[in-house]
Amino acid sequence: MSQKWREKFFTEREQIILASLVKDKGRCIENKRTDGTTLQNKNRAWEEITKRYNIQPEVMSKRTSQQLRKLWANLKQK
Repeated sequence: MSQKWREKFFTEREQIILASLVKDKGRCIENKRTDGTTLQNKNRAWEEITKRYNIQPEVMSKRTSQQLRKLWANLKQK
């Protein structure tokens, strides 16, 4: 299995880590408003979540905020 292929998937533990980090910022990132200030706040929140996520010892591959946003969207759909 190539490293690239493995990087696409998140372990169950990584999903739990993301969910716990989002819980702290949920009010901000789930805000339905789309004005400039709100979008800036959402972007800052996701950058902070990404930094905190990537320093966790259980995280196998460093992720971008876009990857984490996509995972969060997928988790919410489940």
